[in-house]
Amino acid sequence: MKKFVPLLLVIVCLAALLGACDDRPEYTFNNVDRCEYVLDESGHHVGNINFDDYLSPCSAVNALDIRSFGASTSASPEANQRAINAAISQASGLGGSVIVSGGTYYTGTVTMLSDVTLYIDEGAELSVPAYDDLDEDIMDSALIKANAVNDWSICGPGKLNGQGTDYTNEAKDGSVYYPPEEFSLKDRVLDARDRIRERKSVGYNIIYAFNCRNISLSNLVLYEASTWTVKLERCNGVTITDLVIDNNIHVANSDGIDIVSSKNVNISHCFIATGDDGIVIKSPSDVAENVFVDDCSIMSLANNFKIGTETGFDVKNVEVGNCYFFTAECAGGYSGIAIESADGADLSDIYVHDVVMDNVTSALLIWLGCRLDKDKGSTGKMGSINGVTIENIDANNIDLPSAAVGCEYDGARYRVQNVTIKNVTAVYRDCYEDINIYKGDSVLEANMDGYPEITRVSHKYIISHSLSRYYDLPCYGLYVRDAENFTLENFNVTPRQGNTRPMLCGVE
Repeated sequence: MKKFVPLLLVIVCLAALLGACDDRPEYTFNNVDRCEYVLDESGHHVGNINFDDYLSPCSAVNALDIRSFGASTSASPEANQRAINAAISQASGLGGSVIVSGGTYYTGTVTMLSDVTLYIDEGAELSVPAYDDLDEDIMDSALIKANAVNDWSICGPGKLNGQGTDYTNEAKDGSVYYPPEEFSLKDRVLDARDRIRERKSVGYNIIYAFNCRNISLSNLVLYEASTWTVKLERCNGVTITDLVIDNNIHVANSDGIDIVSSKNVNISHCFIATGDDGIVIKSPSDVAENVFVDDCSIMSLANNFKIGTETGFDVKNVEVGNCYFFTAECAGGYSGIAIESADGADLSDIYVHDVVMDNVTSALLIWLGCRLDKDKGSTGKMGSINGVTIENIDANNIDLPSAAVGCEYDGARYRVQNVTIKNVTAVYRDCYEDINIYKGDSVLEANMDGYPEITRVSHKYIISHSLSRYYDLPCYGLYVRDAENFTLENFNVTPRQGNTRPMLCGVE
């Protein structure tokens, strides 16, 4: 039988780890803004977003006005679609710009073309039709779509509206899920799932760019996506700044920004609040590389920053820093940082630093799994995670430990390699806890060919989530399994007062 043992074989700098938790060092990051965010009266949105910090009036010079082409706030979505696309077509031929001004325009899919800037003026809005008014013939994947066109941009400070609430069903439980007085892993999973709003039938990205070069999104509000908000697929050269994503935090699959097999992507000074992953990198059809995220505030009821899960091709040269990850008032979510290779991708040169977290369920998950799903890009080979540095992390009010795990596949063991985690402080939300640690052989191997998530590191799936068994890890700080050249320095976690588990553990 495998047993849990101290991590003497996988962790160096052990002396730096064993100081008393009460004497933990404090790490403060002067360039990370911290805010006490709250929910609005509905419980579905962050209620105190500082829009002025991200949005400023735009200046569109000699822009073609969509109203000159027949667009109107009282026109049908089909008529507005024709007018807006006609304006974009003319502007593209001139290398010019188009302005949306003077109210809300319901429209079918707007098609971006090369050498065009689309301005959404202050107080103006483009919106998908209401669900009951939807004509699917005028919608193609997204509110705004670009296919193999280059050198285009969208800026505000107006709004793009995906009507996410209208395109989803009521949740089983519409109340706010506040952090419970007694923490139970299974109850946490089930109670959070009861709040999810599933899509009625169709859903649309707010912005979908495919195979584009040199694009820019800035100074915009993206409101209530019904599926992934911004999808960048096989793009090269993307700049995103001063973007506010204000989603219903209970809408399923409403990722903030999805970087899908794209390269040379820079994201800075953005605010993202959403019900699924905040910023996520996927690689189902090609390599994803050179992705840089800086100075972003992200609320997620999944993972604030994630690599995965669709990871058939390599992901390399990624840096995330100077960010604030949080969950406003309610409970739910998974990891602040999730780095996952599930379908054969080699992950390398990943650097995450200077991140403050508040009320995020778990600070960190590193998962090298063997799902190898062909639909996610897998070629059938095992992947790797080799070269990850995570430093200067300050997490407050966590509920679960972190984990870094490899797996066994086809008779061989695959290990997370060359990982350094240093200068980490984490403090548990202090409440009662109901701990259920698995008493037999490790359940981990049965999960590594499935969906990666911190709540499934030690878990047995049985038909449904309600029938499944959720087991707590046997330590409160960091669980490491199948790791090579794994370094911890100044890693300190303050547990709940009733804690009886050690800070660190692993499997021999």
